[in-house]
Amino acid sequence: MAFTACNRGTLYETGNEFREQLWHKDSTLVFKPVVEDTSQVINIGFSLEHNNNYPYSNLWLFIDVESPDGKMQTDTIEYFLAEPDGQWIGKGSDKERTLYWLYRRGVKLSSPGQLTFSVTQGMRRDELPGVKSFSLWIEKAEAPEDSSDQ
Repeated sequence: MAFTACNRGTLYETGNEFREQLWHKDSTLVFKPVVEDTSQVINIGFSLEHNNNYPYSNLWLFIDVESPDGKMQTDTIEYFLAEPDGQWIGKGSDKERTLYWLYRRGVKLSSPGQLTFSVTQGMRRDELPGVKSFSLWIEKAEAPEDSSDQ
């Protein structure tokens, strides 16, 4: 699922640049945002910048998340970078694209503190070419619309 971040309430955003534009299979990206306001509902997502050297239409990620209270969650997620006809999706030029993916929507933390996200590419390739950067972002979630019939 592609998602465009609107910067309407970005609370955290940081990324890793790949100088050689290669993401090695053993290179785990670690993000450690701190969320203090537990009354806030947030969305968590990732962004990827790649170029035409990226050889696939998708990206598998292995994601481990540790919450401030020490609970662990592990996910394996597939994101798409191209349409079925091979046309790149996302924003950018014919040579470079940036995609924004929603990872979790409407998250409300039970305790304040540091989250730890560990992300590894899962493409069964020692070096994944064409990856320029990978980022984690957290934004304020939009308030749900009132659906009452009053």
